Amino acid sequence: MKRLIVVTAMLLLGGTAWAQDVVRDSVHTTPDSTAIKASSAIDMDDNDTVDDEENVIGAKPQPRKKGERKEANVLGAPVYYDVYGNVEGSGETSTTYHRPKHHYLNNLADRYCSFFVEGELLTGRHDAAIGGSFTYLPKRWGFYGSVLGGSRHTYLTLGAALRLSGYQSGLDWQLYGGLGGGGRHLGGEVGLRMALPKRSGKFCWTSVSMGYANFGGYGFFTAGLSLDMVGLAAASVFLFW
Repeated sequence: MKRLIVVTAMLLLGGTAWAQDVVRDSVHTTPDSTAIKASSAIDMDDNDTVDDEENVIGAKPQPRKKGERKEANVLGAPVYYDVYGNVEGSGETSTTYHRPKHHYLNNLADRYCSFFVEGELLTGRHDAAIGGSFTYLPKRWGFYGSVLGGSRHTYLTLGAALRLSGYQSGLDWQLYGGLGGGGRHLGGEVGLRMALPKRSGKFCWTSVSMGYANFGGYGFFTAGLSLDMVGLAAASVFLFW
């Protein structure tokens, strides 16, 4: 009996000592030097990703020099359109298709001609003259000029031209007006032109205009036709003469 008690006591003491060694080894074990070096390298790589490099995500912003302009936000908020051309989420909707306001084809220079040359006629009680007019209208604003030779005077006018039509108009409506003179008399002209949209090139072959001119207190009616229209009119006169 005494021997059994002594053996049991020795087994219990040995198990307790072994358990203490396991706990001590798991708590106080010193890390391997290789693991320390690998961990340091990883930390250095992590720190490098948040360094001040400009093209790294999460990089620290570089301090700007005094007077240096900030970079503009060129992206902006995205805008989405439905099948009818309406801005999604907006109150202005339509059930028929229309080109969005900011469509890349909404360019007056791509829709209409820029150069207009017309044969022009001026007639009134005081005088009658014939000549031509030239207009340069690249987008919304431009300029025009006309030279007309009459039986009494030569009439010269210079002024501005304004395109009234929008991107989706079927016709190119223009308003023109300017100041000039006829002989020793000062005056001016104002008129309205109608032209077809651009077919090919920037030169318009089909246009017609009508206006009113006043020189020295005398009123005149003016009318203009493009080269293409002039050719058609001359052919019609020749055929039906």
